[in-house]
Amino acid sequence: MPHHHATAGPQADSLRGDPPPRHLRVHTHRNLRLASIAAIGFDMDHTLALYDPHVFEQLCFEMAVALLVEAKGYPESLRGVAYDRTAVTRGLIVDRRLGNLVKVDAYGYVARVRHGGRLLSKVERREAYKRGRIRLSPNRYRVVDTLFDLPEGSLYSALVALKDGQPGLLRPSYKTLFDDIRDAIDTIHRDGSLKRRIMADLPRYFVRDPLLAPTLRRFREAGKKLFLLTNSEPDYTGAVMNYILGGEDGAWDDLFDLVICTARKPGFFLSKGKGERIPVDTVPHLPNHRGLCFTGGDAFYLESKLGAIGDAILYFGDHTYGDILRSKKSVGWRTAMIVPEVEEEILAAEPLRGTLADLEEIEDSLEDLGLERDHLLSLPDHEPAVVQELQDRIQASLGRRAQLQKRIAAAYNPWWGSIFREGRAVSRFGAQIRDVACVYTSRVSNLSRYPVQKFFSSTGERMPHE
Repeated sequence: MPHHHATAGPQADSLRGDPPPRHLRVHTHRNLRLASIAAIGFDMDHTLALYDPHVFEQLCFEMAVALLVEAKGYPESLRGVAYDRTAVTRGLIVDRRLGNLVKVDAYGYVARVRHGGRLLSKVERREAYKRGRIRLSPNRYRVVDTLFDLPEGSLYSALVALKDGQPGLLRPSYKTLFDDIRDAIDTIHRDGSLKRRIMADLPRYFVRDPLLAPTLRRFREAGKKLFLLTNSEPDYTGAVMNYILGGEDGAWDDLFDLVICTARKPGFFLSKGKGERIPVDTVPHLPNHRGLCFTGGDAFYLESKLGAIGDAILYFGDHTYGDILRSKKSVGWRTAMIVPEVEEEILAAEPLRGTLADLEEIEDSLEDLGLERDHLLSLPDHEPAVVQELQDRIQASLGRRAQLQKRIAAAYNPWWGSIFREGRAVSRFGAQIRDVACVYTSRVSNLSRYPVQKFFSSTGERMPHE
């Protein structure tokens, strides 16, 4: 995840008439007219509050290792295992039975498999997944869906490599190994120990975005109601929001018409009852002077408080299932997904735009050459020399394509390539974003680079024959 670039101001690009830089744009799947939006909501963690991924993930990794050693009896030598954030990306599938991390395309077909510290060959992949596809079942597979899941995926990969490389050191099965890691990660989130470490040194774990507060104020000035909807507890919410928005202590909640903590998403989007008001001045950094801060409740209670329902509400979140899918399908809100990886991948691909164009041209020419060759072969009196010439051109193009693909792949994750694609196909993660997000972007403040009543228009999908 890239660090956050300073800019001249929240409206710098629009005042000059320039389009926003490509890595800071909002990308549209379904038309979204901000003028018709009455209320805009935000998740907190990884949406408004941007963690420094290197520092935060390292902390989660180390705390999970410590729990495995101290509470589950794993060997002390685990403390020497290094965190490798390239080992895993969002959208991968953990195969707990075989100890694999698996990347699939939008249709569930297995494209890459990592076992421990190595990628399986094509033959090994076929042997492990004979049908070629994965049908997800909770007793065998777990999807790496959220940014919070990355440390556990990396730790699992490292311990599988250790188990295979030093027989007898780690006796649990691949499945038990993962379940123990999952339980350790769950524990540090559930018992408050992780959040206590973070609250003790907020500047170390969060990257402040100077454009965030101005972005929220612009929406308020345009008459939008704003709300915060987070699973985090009130004390953590108050501390984090106070830090990322700055200003006078506790004044951040004046930016919001409603604050709901301990929301328990995705269950929040199914009817559950009224929220419980947070008493005034009982939570540090969350004074709640106006009495608009609550815990729990459900989406229908939230809508009644805001006086807005369904597609008049736009919600920003980073979790495909817990934030975006459920808010869209259960209550019909419009959805904006925060995907920090977009920024990273666009910046990585920017120097390769010419290479990408060359690859597309070669792909098109290969299709034409193949059709021409096949047509000639279907003629009874075809000339072998002409067919051979076409075949030679195809082979040369294939070689050139392989070179270009290698150059492009080097710009992305060394194990998994682009998080959004697999070859010419969309990855499972890319398809999820396509299916559930009306718009997506790398951070909330990117909206400051557009008119506050902007109509985001989709480019429209094209079928192959078009």
